[in-house]
Amino acid sequence: MRRAMCLFILTALLALSAAPAALAITGKEALFGGGVPEGGSETPPTTAPEATEPASDGASSSAAQYPTLKLGDRDGDDSTAYIVFLQNRLIELGYLRDAADGVYGENTETAVKAFQRYNNLEETGVADSLTQNKLYSDLSTLTPMSEDSNMFGGELTRVQSMLGQWGFYGGQVDGVNGSGTDGAIQTFKAYMKKVNPTFGVTPTPAPTATPNPEGQFNDMPVVMDMPLATPNTDYEWDGTITDAVMEYVDGDKDFVVFRQAVQEGSNGAEALRVQTRLHQLKYLWATDGEFGALSVRALKYFQRKNGLQETGVADAETQQVLFSAKAMPGEEYVFPYKLIVDVSDQKVYVYQWTGERYEGPIYTYTCATGKKDTPTPLGTYQAGGKAAGEWYYFKDFNCYAKWAYQIVGGILFHSNTMDKPKGKPSNGGLGHRASHGCVRMRVEDVKWIYDNCPSGTTVVIQQ
Repeated sequence: MRRAMCLFILTALLALSAAPAALAITGKEALFGGGVPEGGSETPPTTAPEATEPASDGASSSAAQYPTLKLGDRDGDDSTAYIVFLQNRLIELGYLRDAADGVYGENTETAVKAFQRYNNLEETGVADSLTQNKLYSDLSTLTPMSEDSNMFGGELTRVQSMLGQWGFYGGQVDGVNGSGTDGAIQTFKAYMKKVNPTFGVTPTPAPTATPNPEGQFNDMPVVMDMPLATPNTDYEWDGTITDAVMEYVDGDKDFVVFRQAVQEGSNGAEALRVQTRLHQLKYLWATDGEFGALSVRALKYFQRKNGLQETGVADAETQQVLFSAKAMPGEEYVFPYKLIVDVSDQKVYVYQWTGERYEGPIYTYTCATGKKDTPTPLGTYQAGGKAAGEWYYFKDFNCYAKWAYQIVGGILFHSNTMDKPKGKPSNGGLGHRASHGCVRMRVEDVKWIYDNCPSGTTVVIQQ
């Protein structure tokens, strides 16, 4: 009955969403559909990179000719971050909930399709020049995504909310069934099967007696009807929302939130649950099931914010708060340092985590960001980290640089470039816009970032 009702509701919602009306937006909440995207900027950039004018072919002479972007594309090394700019704009309009990463993946394709659908464009999922010209046009001419135009919700939203609260889902509670939600449901099923072997198993039907016909064979024993099929011990290990899942989501069965303490050196399912919940609450960026120094640092900040003793140990008291609806979120992910790149003065500022906030700057480095026609994309990013070893080769430009550290997509921190390997890069051009989008620095300065800033470190590019 539950499954039939869900299908009916989903069909009705799809019908209602077929002709969305233009919606006015005001403020950050409207832009982000009620939440700031993971790892994204609260005020992402809206200025598109410059594009060439199209040849005269009957199209509007004022339209810029952007390169066509599609599934599988990536921003190139030290070149214009077209995909990052596209993703930031989709985030601003509420169509994309992921962080901008310079990779045109399935979620970006889905967001482009949604934008095209609600803005009267052919729904291809390909960001052609026509789509991008519309995307970067004035906000008053666009229809943003809103909570009202969300086609999915109800049961799926409840599942996301509870799996997130229990530490299985680290994404946004948005009612959209993406790969993250699918994986979280699979993880929850596997976890429950481990702690409760009967989870999702169809019980063997009790045998029923077949009465003897009246007056016949009264001296024969009663025959018992045995089931022909064996009990269903297999389970749907995909992302399907089953009745067994909903029994816990809807509170028909109680989920046990605490099973063991988690501390530095812990690993496995319970450590991963603590990490995933800290990630969703915006304390911890990376989750890998290995509870190391960064996880302890993030947990201490959670304990501070939620009035708990700052032990760095997720004991029973801490987990009861962490895996509850009353858990207070953090302001930003916790790392040893935070990097701010200021395009206006061509500086990189380093701030240090104190246990409560980032303070500084403790270091200031001169840099060179992107030129006007190949700008460095503004926004807040969780860095990809070390891009190579000491030397990095830019195949598109046939040149080398030292200590490349990925910010987002093909945008890197690196030294000035040179055309021969193993030489000494010069410091010329620093302090001015000079790159194809990357942030160039002195060798010793970028080496400090390379050595001291782990993958995921927050990098803010502003002007």
